[in-house]
Amino acid sequence: MTQTSAPGKIVLWGEYAVLAGAPAGVLALNTPANVTAAPSPDNRWHFSSAGFKANPASCKPEELPEHPAAGFVKAILEHWAFTALHQCANPMSIHTDTSAFFTDSQKLGLGSSAAVCTAMYLLLCELTGREATQTEAMAIHKHWQGGKGSGLDIASVWHGGLIHFQDGVATRATLPADLRWQVIFSGRSAGTKDHIASLDAWRKKSSTRPLDDLVKASTDLHSGLLSVADLARYCEVLKAFDEAANLNIFTQAHTRLGTLAAAAGVLYKPCGAGGGDIGIGFSDDPSALAVFQRKAADDGFLILDLEMDPHGAALKHG
Repeated sequence: MTQTSAPGKIVLWGEYAVLAGAPAGVLALNTPANVTAAPSPDNRWHFSSAGFKANPASCKPEELPEHPAAGFVKAILEHWAFTALHQCANPMSIHTDTSAFFTDSQKLGLGSSAAVCTAMYLLLCELTGREATQTEAMAIHKHWQGGKGSGLDIASVWHGGLIHFQDGVATRATLPADLRWQVIFSGRSAGTKDHIASLDAWRKKSSTRPLDDLVKASTDLHSGLLSVADLARYCEVLKAFDEAANLNIFTQAHTRLGTLAAAAGVLYKPCGAGGGDIGIGFSDDPSALAVFQRKAADDGFLILDLEMDPHGAALKHG
């Protein structure tokens, strides 16, 4: 048996600005996507999943799979110009588990597609004797997203820990020791592709000054020591950008969380592309963060028990 895993991620700063060449800060989280391959019990390939709901499926070795449970298998093999599964290996049973990325069938917004893509890519590279590279993984995921995105999500799950990402290049970074954080689910799942398309449309017809301001704010964060005050200034610029581009980053739920955080002396910012997903509270005071956690939980929000994943994507043999 062969197993690969890749973590989730959260964008601390630089959302959307990274698409205009600015640096972003991205943190890998201990929400693993696990992909396991074992020899098939028969002469067919079998695919199953947990977390992401898809019926189990099977496929002949002479074909490429057309099933949701094997979406990245097909995407990766087509990238390599394969036309049939038998070009990859003998028949296998492949199981993908993304349970850590969901709650009550809702996607949390922690980068499950990047994690699955990376874990599956590592697995198929192992089966075919190929050398896995971050560059190729980024190209595959970007194609799967319709040519959109900066690649920061793949870079994050590839390296683990905190990275600074700019123009396709990731460099390792560290958080200040006294900066505490808490990730919270807003209660509503959201997608990324449509919001990036909305940004492209806005950039073509409107003044991009708010995006230019966001680029500067992200660059300033990258150059500084990353304090709560620095993040607060960035958050204000992000809010102005959101209002101008109408991306709905600051949803009603995120705005409510911001109010609860402010009352506790905590900074809160949304971390998704817009429409929902997750946000994060920052404080250098553990007691203030505990008050915010309690207030948010009492208000019905889901407090996520997450830590940084320092290792990134990995391969192991069972």
